[in-house]
Amino acid sequence: MSAPLILIAGLLWLTIATSGDQPNFIILYRVSRALSSLLTGFVLAASGCMLQSALRSPLVDHYILGIGSGALFSTYIAILLVGYSLPHVTIASVVGGLIALSLTTLLAEKMSGSDIAYVLAGLGVTALFTGLASFTQFFVISRYQYAVFLMLGSFSIATLDKAIYALIPVGLVLAGYALLAKELNVLLYGDDYSRQLGLDPRRVRATTSILAGVASSITVAYFGLVGFIGLVSPHIARLLLKTPDNRVVIPASSTIGSILAYSADLLSRSIAVYTMSEVPAGSILFLVGAPFFLVILLARLAGSSK
Repeated sequence: MSAPLILIAGLLWLTIATSGDQPNFIILYRVSRALSSLLTGFVLAASGCMLQSALRSPLVDHYILGIGSGALFSTYIAILLVGYSLPHVTIASVVGGLIALSLTTLLAEKMSGSDIAYVLAGLGVTALFTGLASFTQFFVISRYQYAVFLMLGSFSIATLDKAIYALIPVGLVLAGYALLAKELNVLLYGDDYSRQLGLDPRRVRATTSILAGVASSITVAYFGLVGFIGLVSPHIARLLLKTPDNRVVIPASSTIGSILAYSADLLSRSIAVYTMSEVPAGSILFLVGAPFFLVILLARLAGSSK
């Protein structure tokens, strides 16, 4: 996993180097924002890759499975109760994300347990919690003026404290990579083959899903719904590497995810020069990710009908 970490360090150095003689507080904000986007992309891409391997579905990520919307709703509830406090919203987002993940898994397994079932169940859970979050937002905005940015997904609300807290989900996905990458490779060949090798597929699937769910939920509490990085990045990584081996795909996916998030935030700031207001990075990523998802879905449906 050294490649994405080297990339993050290089882009941070570039951010500092191009800051010139600007005041220290502006340099600190730029560094915090760059670090936040890079770490968020890293976490979401790694989480998405793990979820796709664990569930054997190329169509899922934290947003499609409803984890993001569940985490957002519970974050709003925490803000209503205690205000915006990083420890409180961190815990609340994890609880909400895991509840949404549990609902999606329960519904998907009730249907057929197929990759399409997870997509349908996830979209239903996403719609439910997005509706709840949208309703709650009107009450939250009086307690936290940046609540709307959490709904849209933006790094304009980045702070150094948030960037430091974002190291928590980074640590989680790094631990998950070290412990689960090889087991996820075995899982790709099916549950029967996994059992023959002495591997419990249900344990691996549950452990991976919970770890990825926790890591991605935490990013929602800080920067909102940044969707589709976890969907797009693993596909690009597999296409470039021409292998499904998670030992190389997860690091490559994380690198691509960091680049996508950083680029979306850079584009967001560039648009602000002409519009006098920022287009949230999450909106830019949705514009890229949604068509990508539809293409994969149609290809999957076409393949299953043959």
